[in-house]
Amino acid sequence: MLLAALVCACHESTDSGVDGAPVDSEEGPGDSDADTATDIGDLGKDTAAEAAEEAAYAAFYDVRVVQQVVLALSSADADAMDEEALREYTIHPSNPVLSYFPASITINGETVNDVGLRLKGSSTFQFWEQKPSLKVKFSEIDPEQRFAGLKRATFNNMTGDPAMSREVVGYHFWQEAGMAVPAANFAQLWVSFDGADPLYYGLYTNLEAMDSEWVERNFDDDGGDLWEGNDSADFSRSGIDHFALVTGLGDKDLLDIARDQVQNHGDDFYTEVNDVLDMDNFLDFWTLSLTIGNRDGYPFHLNDYFVYLDPGDGRFDFIPWGMDESFDTATPTYANYVTGAVAANCLYYDATCPQRYLDAMEQNLDLYEASDIATFAGAMQDLSVDAMTDDTRKNWAGYALTTAQVETYRTTLNYRIEMYPGWLRETMGL
Repeated sequence: MLLAALVCACHESTDSGVDGAPVDSEEGPGDSDADTATDIGDLGKDTAAEAAEEAAYAAFYDVRVVQQVVLALSSADADAMDEEALREYTIHPSNPVLSYFPASITINGETVNDVGLRLKGSSTFQFWEQKPSLKVKFSEIDPEQRFAGLKRATFNNMTGDPAMSREVVGYHFWQEAGMAVPAANFAQLWVSFDGADPLYYGLYTNLEAMDSEWVERNFDDDGGDLWEGNDSADFSRSGIDHFALVTGLGDKDLLDIARDQVQNHGDDFYTEVNDVLDMDNFLDFWTLSLTIGNRDGYPFHLNDYFVYLDPGDGRFDFIPWGMDESFDTATPTYANYVTGAVAANCLYYDATCPQRYLDAMEQNLDLYEASDIATFAGAMQDLSVDAMTDDTRKNWAGYALTTAQVETYRTTLNYRIEMYPGWLRETMGL
């Protein structure tokens, strides 16, 4: 369990340089472990490199450490990013195409030059004068360049979450439940324009990018297709074209086959569809979404999720995305309401699937109640309180937040975390 280590780590300080920019990072796994160093030295060249890469990856996503990140770029490129985004979101509001611009990044004291940097976001999008969410592409200029084995990194501004902690807490619970999800922790981010002293941009979520490297880490067979479910994406006639390929060969026919099976089932929906969708995975995906109050995604809203075609069994797995609206008080009322075709057919067109749904709900509520999620949330909030307090750019959908307001929202979030199982059991009659 991480709990004891988390409690100890919450009050560690970080050395700072000019204007608060970090000089040295806190140590994470693999930074100065003598045993690990000895083990790596005994391995072959390739294996040693892989072990070092894994150690760097673990350190970058260690939830016990707030990552220290400094970006450096030109003010002219920052202005160009803003101008491009304004144009793209005006002309193509649902599908803007944003370019990568040259930059460098320093992570916990290690500098990587010649990376690509771009703005990101939809409802949480903000310009440089505010607190933008950002994507870094280590391989943009040199296709072989990586950091900790990663091609990309994502830094979310948390402007959809006034408690500034939901993503880290939500993804942690999915991991504890054994689901394939991206890693997430906190980062403090500074930006240097034209070589000037770095400006503190605030507390961010450091979220693992969904790409081929992520697939390789999470699936034994990484040769399948990863698709993102954009707005209205579903295994239905109108929804199937809203999946966008992230990585893989992009065999659209396999999506169509799964759609046809979902739409043209007989009386035993679960068994028939289980040939093309991993239905046990889907039931966990569905009930865990409810368990942590994540109704801003499939099957309640047809967005914020991925599916992966696992070549090992030829079926699609569901993967959650977008935890910044977790633990919404309205979610328990969604327990018997869905819009997604898979859940709807399970509830209404199969005599046995509804009971499977209830059984999965019971199992995952038990898992939730036995977990350390409430204590973990408190530890994460303690860990990030100084970085949050110093963040003068923190806002909720563009409205400035005070430290006191964030602390109030965190208190409310923690209350919901404690109350959620009871609310769900009452709503569902369990």
